[in-house]
Amino acid sequence: MKQAGMLGVAVSSTSLTSTVLAAVGAKQNLVPPIAVIDPMASRRIHLVNAHTGDDLNVVYYTHGIYIDENIEQLNHLMRDRRANATIDMDTALYDQLLGVQTILGIQKPVHILSGYRTAETNAKLRRRSSGVAKFSLHMEGRAADIFIPSVPVDKLHEAAVKMQAGGVGLYSNSNFVHLDTGALRHWGS
Repeated sequence: MKQAGMLGVAVSSTSLTSTVLAAVGAKQNLVPPIAVIDPMASRRIHLVNAHTGDDLNVVYYTHGIYIDENIEQLNHLMRDRRANATIDMDTALYDQLLGVQTILGIQKPVHILSGYRTAETNAKLRRRSSGVAKFSLHMEGRAADIFIPSVPVDKLHEAAVKMQAGGVGLYSNSNFVHLDTGALRHWGS
């Protein structure tokens, strides 16, 4: 089991906690996601892989610990389906996905279009689209392209930006939002 850092955010990842607490302290209009709740509270997430049909509704964190077996199941769902390859995803990404659901006030499953990508898959996608980064965080297990059925993509993007954690890209023409655990930034239309 992986030990979580202060307030339940993985020590090795972007600190969702500090940015949310700073924003709340500055009285910005943010709805605090899971990072400001009891760090010992359980965290459940429901993900669906839009391409494989994998559907997983699991508690991945409890009593201050990430649950290895359930994280492995989530990592499998987030696999590169083209190469059938997995990686240890950044657990902060799962926290961000849950944070988006929390801000939206919904429990509908998050649909994953793309999670982990091998370098080969990323290169193939890059040849097809100029919107694919050469050094994509997908290749490090630190990014996901998502949608939630019946939630407008602009509302999903707005919720992700409110978290002030990592990168958020809006791809309205393709009806998805990109989330990652990299530097704080946002883009798209």
